Amino acid sequence: MLSQSPEYLLLLKQQGHILEAANEMIATVSLDQRLIFLNQAGRQMLGVSLERDLIEEPLYVADFHSPEVYALLSDHVFPSLVKNLTRWKGDIEFRDLNQRAIPVHLTVIPHVDDEGKVAWMTGLAKDLREVNALEIQQRLAKRVFDNTIEGIFVTDAFARILQVNRAFTEVTGYSAEEALGKTPRLLRSNHHDAAFYEKLWAEVALSGSWQGEIWNRRKDGSVYLQWLSINCLKNSRDETEYYVAVFHDLSELRAREAEIEYLVNHDPLTGLGNRSQFRDRIEQGIRGGAGSHSRMAVIKIDLGEIQLINDSLGHACSDFLIKEAGSRLKDLMSRRDSLVRLGADEFGVVVSDVRQMLDISQMAFDLKVQLQAPFIIGGETLYMNPSMGISFYPDDADNVEDLLRCARTALQEAKATGRNTFCFYNQDMSIQSRDRLVLEQALREAVLGNGLSLNFQPKVLLETGKIYAAEVLVRWRHPVLGFISPAVFIPIAERSGLIAELGNWVMQETCRQLAIMKTAGLTVPPVAINLSVYELERPGFAKHLMDPVIKFGLDPGLFEFEVTETGLMSREEAVIDSLKQLRDAGFKVALDDFGTGYSSLSYLRKLPLSTLKIDMAFVTDMTTDKVAASIVKTVIALADSLELEVIAEGVETTEQQMMLLDLGCSKAQGFLFYKPLSVDHFRDLLVNGY
Repeated sequence: MLSQSPEYLLLLKQQGHILEAANEMIATVSLDQRLIFLNQAGRQMLGVSLERDLIEEPLYVADFHSPEVYALLSDHVFPSLVKNLTRWKGDIEFRDLNQRAIPVHLTVIPHVDDEGKVAWMTGLAKDLREVNALEIQQRLAKRVFDNTIEGIFVTDAFARILQVNRAFTEVTGYSAEEALGKTPRLLRSNHHDAAFYEKLWAEVALSGSWQGEIWNRRKDGSVYLQWLSINCLKNSRDETEYYVAVFHDLSELRAREAEIEYLVNHDPLTGLGNRSQFRDRIEQGIRGGAGSHSRMAVIKIDLGEIQLINDSLGHACSDFLIKEAGSRLKDLMSRRDSLVRLGADEFGVVVSDVRQMLDISQMAFDLKVQLQAPFIIGGETLYMNPSMGISFYPDDADNVEDLLRCARTALQEAKATGRNTFCFYNQDMSIQSRDRLVLEQALREAVLGNGLSLNFQPKVLLETGKIYAAEVLVRWRHPVLGFISPAVFIPIAERSGLIAELGNWVMQETCRQLAIMKTAGLTVPPVAINLSVYELERPGFAKHLMDPVIKFGLDPGLFEFEVTETGLMSREEAVIDSLKQLRDAGFKVALDDFGTGYSSLSYLRKLPLSTLKIDMAFVTDMTTDKVAASIVKTVIALADSLELEVIAEGVETTEQQMMLLDLGCSKAQGFLFYKPLSVDHFRDLLVNGY
């Protein structure tokens, strides 16, 4: 135990005065763990009054620690110091007299007496509260630095990158190792010229900061827009030591802005434009057409059955139908047209630069046909009854509101006439288009309801007049309008999309009639059937033609399909493969009206032909026109050199017959021999042995 002599206590007091000036706690502890001395810094830290006499009112080590910490000191630290005479250091927690925790760094030093034994111990404690608070702030700052969504990089005064955060690596694709020591040129996109960067750094030098939008490049080469803020940090001498750059990738923000802008102008269900875009497109069309002679058409479309479908099948079914209707309509739009969804079951179309009014009439027909086709939804087959109203700028109005009003008025009229039609605001045009629509609807009914008939026009050998084949012709006699020429209804069928159904009917009926003749024991001659190029574009068309041949037990070699040169010229590449499919299926192919086009020889060698037909225009004029005669002669010679059969159309006089024989043509058809015959008359002809 420490001596209690007055001299020794005096010495301790003198030493205490010397240590009072220390900023850290200094305490002297006896071997029985009693505080002998505690300097002023220690008293302040531990809440011990300066007036308290540690001799009269003793304090012990246990008074300033939790039981766990005291056990560590009492059972391990102090015995080790006494035994080994070595000092101990460590971070430890004190408790002041009010039981507030105080983290400290403690050093305990043993002191020995003359006999070399430990007489007392001195403890030196550094208060870590401020240090810990600073470390917490630093750790917090580092966490913020590492976890902020903004990319951050710090450079020295020479723009060498010293530090980057996690967002920097995520946005740029460069790791910290790849970026440190480099300059921000690493990110340059080359979207800005030198003047841009000169202006940027001039502003940093002048004001100490710069912020704005800038294009930079990621490691993968992709360029993106970012918002960049640069600030310089200066020392006490006003010298720049560091630059801190904070940036935010604007790609997502721009995408959200674009999405918002998209929703402002588009219908979320169909992805088409909406009413706002519709008005905007009309305004653009008016501005673009002002002072010119161009027209613009505004079309309002009403599907017609949505409310009924809503009530019976539900909104999900209606939404699906509206999306499908929008998709069908979109397929008919050119790049210059604008299709929008105006409301529940209404669509709108703006067509700029209308050349001819009939073009809009045709477009309205096409739109109507698309919407009249059945919709298959959830096992249900649904049909729409679309109505359309059409107005024109500047014919009907010269401003947005009036154009919309005129289109709406025309739409109401279309609805009032029983739907499945369209009306122009101009009444004369509506009547003309409605007449055409009536004819198309009648043709549709004729195709579906067996309102058509077939004729057979025999083909003969010129020298003997013997029938060797026949051409199948379709005929239509309307119950009110009477006979309607194929020159009228075939183009209508092609424009309205009915040509496939019409062609299918002709093929089915031809096969049926030939099968009847075959069953009756007649010798069935080969037949030629006219084929529209639109049919050639139909998916699986060759199979559609072969199906009835197989069904009625006929030979495909009996059939020759005639395609016109003028039709092929506009779709040459698309139909050549289709014609090859016909040949591969066993059918023959004839080229009709040969010589009337402009590129015959350039593609003739590509076509899988069996026959060339000389157009009747040349046959009619060849006896009086040397040029026509020369063309006929050339076609015959060309067919012979290509080993193709050649047949002349429209032979009406004996003089034409003789001239064709002289030129080397042995086959023909025309009124000189036979006019088109009904099925019964043609069968009678076969019965009589033709």
